[in-house]
Amino acid sequence: MFKKWITKRTLTITLIAVLVILFVYFILPISIPLIIALLLALMIEPLIKRLEGKMGSRKWSVTAIYSLILGLLLLFGYFFLTKLIENIIQFAADLPDKMNGLIDAWSKIEARINTVLPDSVTTTINDEVQKFLLSMRDSIINYFNVENITLFIAALPELLISGLVFLVALFLFMLEIPKIKQFIRNHMYDSTYQKSLFVWQRISGSIFGMIRAAFILSFITWVFTFIGLLFITPENAMIMSLVICVVDLLPILGATGITIPWAIYAYITGDHFMAMKLLLLSIFLLVQRKVLEPKIMGNGVGLSPLPTLIAMYIGLKLIGFIGFFVGPIVLILILTLFESGAIKTNFKI
Repeated sequence: MFKKWITKRTLTITLIAVLVILFVYFILPISIPLIIALLLALMIEPLIKRLEGKMGSRKWSVTAIYSLILGLLLLFGYFFLTKLIENIIQFAADLPDKMNGLIDAWSKIEARINTVLPDSVTTTINDEVQKFLLSMRDSIINYFNVENITLFIAALPELLISGLVFLVALFLFMLEIPKIKQFIRNHMYDSTYQKSLFVWQRISGSIFGMIRAAFILSFITWVFTFIGLLFITPENAMIMSLVICVVDLLPILGATGITIPWAIYAYITGDHFMAMKLLLLSIFLLVQRKVLEPKIMGNGVGLSPLPTLIAMYIGLKLIGFIGFFVGPIVLILILTLFESGAIKTNFKI
C-alpha cells in the first residue's frame, strides 16, 4: 500500500514542499534586502534591455541605470532624513507645551459643556479625558526617552549593513538576470517552461503593476497635499507632505490618518481656520483616492476596476493589511492558471 505512494515523483514533491516551508520560515525573514533587490531588478529589466540595445553593452547600461538609482536614493535619503530628524527633535522639544496647551483647550471646552450637561456627567467626562490626555503625553514623552534613542542608535549598524547588502545585491542581480533565466530554463522541460513563463509574466506584471500603481497614487497624493499645505502651513509643507505620502501607501490608514487628527488637534487648540482648511484637504484627498484607486490599481494589475475593488476588499477583510495587495494577485493567479491550461474546466450552464 505504502510502496504505491513512495515514488520518485512523490519524494521530489515532498522534498520541494519541505524546502519551501523551511525557506519561508527560516530564510525569508532575514532575506528581505535580497528579495527587494531582486524585485527591483526585475522591475527595471525592460529598461535595461532597451538601453542595452542602444549602448550595445549590458554592463554599461546596468552601470548607467544603477548610478542613476543610487544618486536618487542618496539625494532623497539625505534631504528627507535630515529634515525628518530636525522635525522630530523639534517635535520632541515642543511636545510638553503642545500637550499642556491641549489640556488647557479641553478645560475651555469643559466649561462650555458644564452649561449644557449635568455636573455628574461633565465630571465623569472630564476625568476620563484628562486621564487620556495625560497618559498620551506621558507615553509620547517616554517613547522619546534616552533608552529608546540608544536602542535606535544601536540598530543603525545593522540597518547600514542591510542597506549596503541591498545596494550590492541590486547591482549583481541587474547584471545576472539573463544567466538566472537561462539556468531556470535549462532545468525545465520546454512545455513546462512555456507554461511557467506565461504564469510568471502575468503574475510579475500584476505585482509590478500594483507597485507602480501604488506609487503613482501616492505621488498624486503628495502633489495635492504639498500644494494644499503651502496654503495651510508653508514652513512644514515639504516634510509633512512627504510623511503623508509615505503613510498613504498604507491602505488602512491612508493620508487622512494624518490630516484628520491634525485637524482635530487644531480645532481643540482654538485654531478653527486651520482646522477647517485641514478638513477640506482631508475630504479632497479621500475623494481623489477613492475615485482614482480602482482605475489606476485596476490598470496596474491587469483587471477591470470592479474585480480589483472586490478582490482588494475581500483580501482586506480576510487577512488584513497584506490582503489588500494579495487579493488582486490571487485573483490574477487563478485567472492565469485557467488561461494557461494548468486548470481545465469543461462545464457550461
